[in-house]
Amino acid sequence: MSTEQTSYPTEPESPFRPRPPLEDDRALNALTHGDLTVLGQMPWSSNATCLVDISYGDLFIQGVYKPAQGERPLHDFPLGIYRREVAAWELTKQLGWGLIPPTVLRDGPHGEGSVQLYIPCDYAQHFFTLRENPAHHPALQRLAAFDLVSNNTDRKGGHVLAGDDEKIWAIDNALSFHQQFKVRTVIWDWAGQPLSEELLNDLWRLVSDGPSPALAALLDPFETDALITRSRALATNGCLPHDTGGRSVPWPLL
Repeated sequence: MSTEQTSYPTEPESPFRPRPPLEDDRALNALTHGDLTVLGQMPWSSNATCLVDISYGDLFIQGVYKPAQGERPLHDFPLGIYRREVAAWELTKQLGWGLIPPTVLRDGPHGEGSVQLYIPCDYAQHFFTLRENPAHHPALQRLAAFDLVSNNTDRKGGHVLAGDDEKIWAIDNALSFHQQFKVRTVIWDWAGQPLSEELLNDLWRLVSDGPSPALAALLDPFETDALITRSRALATNGCLPHDTGGRSVPWPLL
């Protein structure tokens, strides 16, 4: 019997392989300056949401591109909600809370829009499964506080991801920052529980410093004033509030 081994051709390395965590600065450079190639539209999206390949030097990543011209008008938000995706990133960056993937405002194949770093994740996981693991509770409590401060009106369970990097990420933040308080979120599990001293210090720092110039440029003056008012109220209260009306949840829940 021949002992010669058969040699099989190796498959080309897939660009969809899990990648190691990417530093924010490197991701932002690629998102801002990289070449975008639209792969297709993401399913089940209310507005045009495209998966894109992004090439920047020797770096290859993927992103989620939401062009302005793909938005459907809303009766309770002005046009340009893609800018609020970027505002959510700027807010979480200023607070130092993570949670939101790096997101930029730029021109793209279909005009100006937001481009967010795509997070490889386990799509079988969502808020209602992740909350069963106590190890995720600090990040989820931080997200509950973030949604109150940013006035997120559409935090569905499926907008909370378990990244392959073992972090909790929150996506789809466009319906945020309205000057009228009308938060709708599925995260009411820790109502009445005190916020950590670290989170309170971060909130008071935001109140003292005000929105960063990058964040303020994405919102109107009434929205920035309301942002600081919400931050001050949450920090003063010191704990996560209850949904007293029982109706401050989005639909569908996922």
